[in-house]
Amino acid sequence: MDGLHLMREARSILQPFWLISIGVCLVYAIVLGGPPELNSYGEVLSLLLAGPLNLGLSIYFLKIVNSEPLGIENIVNGFRPLLQVLLLYFVSTILIVLGLILFIIPGIILSMGFSMSYFIMAEHQDITFAEALQQSWDLTQNHKMELFLLNLRFIPWYILGILCLLVGVFIVMPWHQSTLALFYKKLKVNENL
Repeated sequence: MDGLHLMREARSILQPFWLISIGVCLVYAIVLGGPPELNSYGEVLSLLLAGPLNLGLSIYFLKIVNSEPLGIENIVNGFRPLLQVLLLYFVSTILIVLGLILFIIPGIILSMGFSMSYFIMAEHQDITFAEALQQSWDLTQNHKMELFLLNLRFIPWYILGILCLLVGVFIVMPWHQSTLALFYKKLKVNENL
């Protein structure tokens, strides 16, 4: 899959939804990145919300890519399989961090291998976290390098977004998420799933 082509296609699909998608990403960032002083639970609350909000983002951007009706409330749909999504978040994060500690490359490989697990769970909310991780690993089996290079293409855009007083990050984030959702959709077509 050509990364530039996917980025262009995702941008055109996202075009009519860009403003609401910026709002969704802003809500996501405020909830996860808000100062811990604003609540008595601090970092623990952010850790508990990260998995469900990641799943909510995946649901939201899959709806855009699949031309389904959507709204900002789709982000809270990630709380439905709560135990499984929390386990998915914690297990994948622990494995990726351990991989990063072991010379960085294993962490990158694990990160790319598990990156589609939220999209899989978004489509099949009745599966377990282990099945989502395994299916993601299988789906990305021969595509980890393509996915890594696709993610690298967004780094200059995020840097530019940071230079624009962080406002640009919320413009790039929906584009990046839409591109990943499109990548997932094309992977499924290539694997006949």
